[in-house]
Amino acid sequence: MLTGARWDNAGVRGFLLVACSVLVVVGVGVGVIAAGSVPVGATSPELFAHTVLGQASIPPGARSTSKVVSTWLASPLETPGVGGLIDVHRLYLVDESPAFVESYIEAHLPRGAKVTSTGNASSPTGTASGVVVSLPISGPNEYLAQLAYDLAPIGGTSDTELRVDAQTVWLPSRSAGELAPGGGVVEVTGFSQTSPAGASSGPVTVRLDSTQARRLRAVLDALPLGPPAEGCHENSLLYRIIFRPAAGAASSFEADGWACPAAVVVTEHGRKMAPLHDTDCSLLHAVVDVLPAHQANGTRYASAGCRT
Repeated sequence: MLTGARWDNAGVRGFLLVACSVLVVVGVGVGVIAAGSVPVGATSPELFAHTVLGQASIPPGARSTSKVVSTWLASPLETPGVGGLIDVHRLYLVDESPAFVESYIEAHLPRGAKVTSTGNASSPTGTASGVVVSLPISGPNEYLAQLAYDLAPIGGTSDTELRVDAQTVWLPSRSAGELAPGGGVVEVTGFSQTSPAGASSGPVTVRLDSTQARRLRAVLDALPLGPPAEGCHENSLLYRIIFRPAAGAASSFEADGWACPAAVVVTEHGRKMAPLHDTDCSLLHAVVDVLPAHQANGTRYASAGCRT
């Protein structure tokens, strides 16, 4: 938190299912890796973080340093509240003003990147400003890639102290043991009303035939893993998919879609498993396709408003 400070967001990156954004907080689930060269034996998540840091736009003549001068730059001004975050950073001294450095950063974005947030912070001990740049991601493992630039004037000079953080999330691939079971009975439930302010109501449940079940299972099994679905219990349930070994048997596998960051919460025999991430709403659309026409309108409305 920026106590006694001002931070003006101009478009912090959102993770969406239905009009839901991630809170921006400082220090939530952050794994910090020392700056410098890539560590020997670095894991794939660490390599990804260092690759993103290597794309940072640094003004010519900037000098690398390990000493923090401004207390504002002891930690990043802005950190996304998402599980599994890795943060790698470097510090620089630049013989230019903060305004010049910020202009340089915004004029030299990595290919496909865009500015998602800018702001200022102030307190009796000094000021700082920041720019957050979102980088494109690809493949099932890359969930988040952004560069957070924080700038502070060096007292008594026209120079700038610059901190650059690569903030990334790398997700492991799903194992065969995390896939939905084959055969048995598959039931899908949608809801007539969904609201973040209260529990979903008006459940509409259908039992799928073998063709429908096979198609839905394929979509579910194609989803990548996601970060911890924090806070989803506070949002509305959009749909529920239950797999049973036979009619009337207890659930062996369940997938619940929530109106929060594209999260699909999975349980197997009552044990919570790693959540899935439905970025393009493919599973939500597949659920709507098997629901009776003109029913479960809360789930249908969520599907219509979901970004694809």
